[in-house]
Amino acid sequence: MEPKNSRASIRLSSNENNDGPSTKVKTAIKKSVNFSNIYPELDGETLRNQISKTYSLKSEQIILGAGSDEVLQMIYAAFTKPGDEVIFTKYAFAMYAIYAKNFNCKPKIFNDSQFQFSLNEFAKLASSKTKIIFLANPNNPTGSIFYKDEIIKFIKKINKKTLIVLDSAYCEYLQEKKYEDGLSLVKKFPNLIITRSFSKIYALGGLRIGWGYSSIKNISKLYQFKKPFNVSRLSCIAASEALKDQRWISKSVKNNINNKKFTIEQLDNSLFKTKDTTANFILLEFSHEKIANKFVKFLYRNKITVRHLASYHLPKHVRMTIGNLNEMKKTIKVCNSFDV
Repeated sequence: MEPKNSRASIRLSSNENNDGPSTKVKTAIKKSVNFSNIYPELDGETLRNQISKTYSLKSEQIILGAGSDEVLQMIYAAFTKPGDEVIFTKYAFAMYAIYAKNFNCKPKIFNDSQFQFSLNEFAKLASSKTKIIFLANPNNPTGSIFYKDEIIKFIKKINKKTLIVLDSAYCEYLQEKKYEDGLSLVKKFPNLIITRSFSKIYALGGLRIGWGYSSIKNISKLYQFKKPFNVSRLSCIAASEALKDQRWISKSVKNNINNKKFTIEQLDNSLFKTKDTTANFILLEFSHEKIANKFVKFLYRNKITVRHLASYHLPKHVRMTIGNLNEMKKTIKVCNSFDV
């Protein structure tokens, strides 16, 4: 649900960066409008080269998608056939399950009801029949997080013929040295694919642009299922400029940390418990689904949108994106006034 007067609303429902893209990105977008009649590069060479430069990667091992969603779709198309077994957690990104259904795969689901779970236990679900394992790190919406040593031990336990997809959509929010987004592990583990997004910290969700990184062998298979001109000229230009403006990204990360800390400290309502995450959102846990639903509707009436996680099978939980400071001050005031 979105308020009719969206301009007057505070949107905290989709984990977007409410700071928006940097001034440099906006300027580049305005300039590129004059070339809207021209098709984009076939495989987004300029953006792939910029990603390569930013992260010291080989551009031929990068593939672009209309959001990381499309990269995940290509992974299913390239590496599965009907009846193949795929593994992911119960409270994971919804697209893993949606694509499993679309491609007639057999999902094997790990119950991560404790949110922060054991990778050792997760690995036990895998067998020689497992085609793909999907693991988001950190995970949306539970906030589960795993660090480099844990990830490496996990990968080593998995059959080398099983593909491991490490979804790092929120990795830019992590400031800890012991965290690993997975890019440096691809060379050592050829069965690893990393997916990344420009929709979160880079504030380009509306332009739908993401990317994947893996061995040349894996990426070549993905290209067999990539549509020509699958990402727009505008999205590629915006993403390239966003990568160049790392000062803006650092500022956004800092804002998120500070605003999240402020929000958690100031929220004061006995009707819910607040759970922090390492990403750009927090979770609110209620004692009953009905109260969570009333809370979401109450915020909606006050022109604030948050995400009720009933569709994630977490009916007592609400996910709240961390917006800018003014947005969070208003939201805190409304949240603290909520009563049943």
